[in-house]
Amino acid sequence: EAMLQEERKQYILNLLSAKSSVTVAELSKAFQLSEVSVRKMLVKMEEQGEIKRTWGGAVSVEGSLQEYSHSEKVPKYLKEKLSIAKAAYECINDGDAIMLDSGTTTLQIARLIKKGPKRKIMVTTNAINIAMELAEAEDIPVVLIGGEVRHRILCCTGNFADEMVRRLFFDKGFVSGNHLSLEHGFTTPNIGEANFKRAVMNSSKESFIVLDHSKFGDDSLSLICPIKEMDTVITDWGAPIQFVEQLRLKGVRVICGNEPVNYWKDTVV
Repeated sequence: EAMLQEERKQYILNLLSAKSSVTVAELSKAFQLSEVSVRKMLVKMEEQGEIKRTWGGAVSVEGSLQEYSHSEKVPKYLKEKLSIAKAAYECINDGDAIMLDSGTTTLQIARLIKKGPKRKIMVTTNAINIAMELAEAEDIPVVLIGGEVRHRILCCTGNFADEMVRRLFFDKGFVSGNHLSLEHGFTTPNIGEANFKRAVMNSSKESFIVLDHSKFGDDSLSLICPIKEMDTVITDWGAPIQFVEQLRLKGVRVICGNEPVNYWKDTVV
């Protein structure tokens, strides 16, 4: 059975090296397993950093964890992330104290802050790459949250980081994660990350969950917060209408970024 599991994992990884994504349905058919069993396998593989789950399947983890400041690849869903970042930037006012969690979408928000017209913004972040990005804007004060460094994600987490966040209060907190489902809420695979993100949301007068549409409809291991505790979700134009409507019915404010018309002109790299 263990050998069979390894073979299945290898089959999935080979498939993802040949094409960018795979669905639960096609794996279920290939392995002659129920979709529930396939999902469980994908959860384990995601926890081990081998793949990244999406709504109804998985994508290769290659690139999605290395997508920081000096990446040579155009990351997946960059258009969507840019549209989310622009919508997030619209929510920020001059004079706001904001928190930017680590992540590829929040990095795009930092880049807009760096070159945008709004100033007198104070940024706190636990992401080393975001702090370095903003260090180039001398008129934007930055507080870097310290703690244990997660090498692949370029951020600090752990007890020190949680404690520091609990002593600070933000006008707006922008938090990213791995999944959002109507049943369980906002989740991420790493327990330490979930604790940190929850602390950020608790320390923010208003919290914004920034997620591209591929992260809807599935769950990761650790709960960050249930639907009833969410303020605002910022996503992109590709978000399924029914999913957005369900969130709104449950009292969550949902903002959908627009599809960029002149994509390459707008790209912030």
